[in-house]
Amino acid sequence: MSPGFPHSLFERLGEVMGAEVSFDETMSGPAPGEDPFADQSTDFGWICSTSFVDLATRADDPSITLAGVAWVPDDPDANGRPVYFGDIVTRADSNITSFDDLAGKRVGCNDPVSLSGYHSMRFALQDRDLPEDFAQLTFTGGHHNSLDQVLAGEIDAAVVDSVVRTGRARSDRAVADLRVIERLGPWPVQPLVARSTLDTETVDAVRRQLLEASTSPAVQQELTAAALSHLVEVGPDHYAGVRQAMDRK
Repeated sequence: MSPGFPHSLFERLGEVMGAEVSFDETMSGPAPGEDPFADQSTDFGWICSTSFVDLATRADDPSITLAGVAWVPDDPDANGRPVYFGDIVTRADSNITSFDDLAGKRVGCNDPVSLSGYHSMRFALQDRDLPEDFAQLTFTGGHHNSLDQVLAGEIDAAVVDSVVRTGRARSDRAVADLRVIERLGPWPVQPLVARSTLDTETVDAVRRQLLEASTSPAVQQELTAAALSHLVEVGPDHYAGVRQAMDRK
């Protein structure tokens, strides 16, 4: 449930875990009223940290727990940490050069669950004491869709996952030419979560397998292609800032 990342990355990590991999790219995490962890149809998942907060730390009966593995972006601004940004992008010929210039403009967002592609923008508006209708926020259904719509002139700007943007920019000159007017964050990257009813030994074993495989040539190849550097262990405290931000609304 991490839209925009290469399928082959998760397929390779699934091989390491010994897991059957399926994709849901319609949302960055379970949609309201749906929970594949609670119904035990899913054991592990890479989801947006907003969904982790809602399902693990704000729920009365948590359906998931943190598996303890996250990726580190290949981004100097991440400074070797498992953090990323909501990059606000616009075309190079646009007259939008700052956040203030977004007033009244059409701004593409990923989906209502996405941290980098929606909530980071919402939090930025709150921090600036601006109303949510300051800009015309519209959901595109994915980071790549947002980038495509900016390039096509269908929207004026978009807020997208910085890792997805960086990865695509390395092979797509048009995306590389987009101007990043601001980076919102940093925010904790998408965590690997586990169904809360899984036994601790299974979760611990998967965490060890992934961390040990992080430096293997096959996994490194996939991480590099996705604009990531390596996998690291993370704890619940890493996501406390997301919980605090979500509790503001």
